[in-house]
Amino acid sequence: MNTTSLIAVANRGLKSGGADVEHLYELSKRRQWNAAELPWHAIDFRPLPFELRQGVAELIAQIHHGELAALTASARLVQSAPDVMDRLFGATQVADEARHVEWFSRLLFELDAPAQVMPKVAALMAEVTAADELELAVGMNILVEGLAQTTIMTVGRALDALTLDGLESLRLIGKWLTEKVAGDESRHLAFGISRVRRLVGTLSAQRRAALEARIGVWTEQLIGLASEQNAGVSAFGIDGDALLARCLADTRSRFALAGLS
Repeated sequence: MNTTSLIAVANRGLKSGGADVEHLYELSKRRQWNAAELPWHAIDFRPLPFELRQGVAELIAQIHHGELAALTASARLVQSAPDVMDRLFGATQVADEARHVEWFSRLLFELDAPAQVMPKVAALMAEVTAADELELAVGMNILVEGLAQTTIMTVGRALDALTLDGLESLRLIGKWLTEKVAGDESRHLAFGISRVRRLVGTLSAQRRAALEARIGVWTEQLIGLASEQNAGVSAFGIDGDALLARCLADTRSRFALAGLS
């Protein structure tokens, strides 16, 4: 593509990228944060029982792996974005996902408890990240990011509301989850819904049916995996079944906003 064509594409993209994506891009630029600059010196999990630290670590390890997959997916989606505004926002999402990987890595280090990624989680993330661009956009930017956002907000609020002495570190982590990480995830989710909504109307009936069938399978798998973490979230006084119900309801609502059933 020559320079004249590139300029034309840039001008068209910046003018027609959509006010919603442009707004998300501006929000993203204003709300960047540095994981390394957070007061990690205030975090000390050593007074907590080992079983509690391990339970938290096992839950965080699954989210951490999801963030690694989101980093890979967001980088791929920048390359296939249809216009400049989508690419500009997508680039900020790549930076966000890298920061999340750093943040969750540091949290696992501070917890200092063994935790393994569930094989089913690893397999599902590998399948989603290997999908074509449309399935990747739906599977990662709506399904996975959406489930993460609901879970992070719920767990973060529960931790922030802890009142017992000795749980100050958990309260601080809860505050960071809701104010930092979940804020990023909300932008990613809004962008995913916007991008997929624009694509769905262009699909043939056959392609749309195939997409919805694939997403239906992934949704069942992801909700099933989340149910296996009920013991982990219940340690914070969270009703695991209620959280699952909320995740499912939120997922259906997000798919509806994107024009999918």
